[in-house]
Amino acid sequence: MLAVWIDAAVDEDGARAIQIYDGGARKQIELHPTIADSDTSQIRLGVAPGAGGFAVSSIKGGTVWVDLDRGTRGRIGSGPWGELGADRPFSRSGRSILSSLSDEAGSSDQVLLPIATSATAPLWLRSPPTEHVGAQGLVRSAADAPIVYWAELGGDPSAAEVERIDGTVAVYAYPSDDGRSSVAGLVELGRNRMHTRAINEGQFPDRIGATTPWCSAGFCVTPQGDAAIGIAPATCQLLRFQWARTGSDGESRPAREIDLPEDCGTFSEPHLLAALDASHVVLDDEERLYLADLDHGLWTTLPKLGRLGEIYMLPAQGGRMMNFVSISGAVMRADADGLEVVSAERTVCDSSVPPLSSPDGAWILMTCLGSSDGIVEFSTDVGTVLRISALGLERYDGLAMQGLGIDDGGNALLYSYNPDDNEGVPRGLFVLEASGQLSRVDELEPTPEPFGTASWFASAAR
Repeated sequence: MLAVWIDAAVDEDGARAIQIYDGGARKQIELHPTIADSDTSQIRLGVAPGAGGFAVSSIKGGTVWVDLDRGTRGRIGSGPWGELGADRPFSRSGRSILSSLSDEAGSSDQVLLPIATSATAPLWLRSPPTEHVGAQGLVRSAADAPIVYWAELGGDPSAAEVERIDGTVAVYAYPSDDGRSSVAGLVELGRNRMHTRAINEGQFPDRIGATTPWCSAGFCVTPQGDAAIGIAPATCQLLRFQWARTGSDGESRPAREIDLPEDCGTFSEPHLLAALDASHVVLDDEERLYLADLDHGLWTTLPKLGRLGEIYMLPAQGGRMMNFVSISGAVMRADADGLEVVSAERTVCDSSVPPLSSPDGAWILMTCLGSSDGIVEFSTDVGTVLRISALGLERYDGLAMQGLGIDDGGNALLYSYNPDDNEGVPRGLFVLEASGQLSRVDELEPTPEPFGTASWFASAAR
């Protein structure tokens, strides 16, 4: 597991250290004001999915990528595209950093920095020709491939209309050293049009889609990036655009309309949550989860476990699996093989942060305040760590903890804090081993400095 944090101590020249805890070893690098075109008090950190490295961003727009596996660095800054905006997330696959342009640019262009390669150079992802003049775009990346989609948005954002895809959809590949992409730059794979239906998830508070942006605007990208699946204008119907499905002219064919199984809408029309591959999608209504096989017109369903509106969807296995975790600790799972209940054990957990999943999806980590034994559950003097798997629910009461990650072996990384401290300052770094042994592995000296939206650490599990 990889955790990165910034020292609160600052040298006379404005430099400070970035501390790195990587697989049990701690090291540091010096952060100087010239690294991110700003002083070191206005920076953000982010660790890539897969924990291959981390990014340092400044408020003024510069981002530096530090690759811990290859020992290389990459940088995004001002260029022919203009100034960068504040939004600089990792792609879902962890193979690139996507940077929006500043609001003043008035463009849906983005800058993409490939980071799963030794030769990192920013690529300008320009908006393709759109169906509607001046339309804005949505950029969505594949969860397990160096592929990114640009989709034209419909509606008037100034009128607070619900987003939907309404026009051009273009697909691009970008460089990666992992054998998934042999391109040297940004290459368009296909383009066509797609028109999805807008659904106001705010009107469905008991749907999981109201709390997750995975398929916002009714638009899902498969983990391999081979298809985009959206909600069709007609009830109980989906659209599937596959860029490799071409006609005699060599151009990508239009999105295909696919009906959901015949009993769709018997109770309430299910909403799209995720595309596990080009055939299997996950949906939900107020009371059930659905896994639909679009190629065979079949689906399976299970009733939701946990209180409505309080279920988290956690991607795993590069988006090919989804864990559904209730705040009471019950876990359901969806993959191409079906739906299953992983653990039906429940407890009381007062938590304001989402649970964490291991990369393979076999382990879930939750942290709570207050004892869950039913005796002193309203006391915040006791913290609880929950670890959940097919083996059941394990509970560890003691110090107040915040989870940073859990690996495929069930080993969890956490930090302790004083629940009476409103700022939640970290006091120590801990590892909960698969055996159940909790050990303090770092005293966190010098003291970490908060960054971003009061975050103390950037972390991910390998």
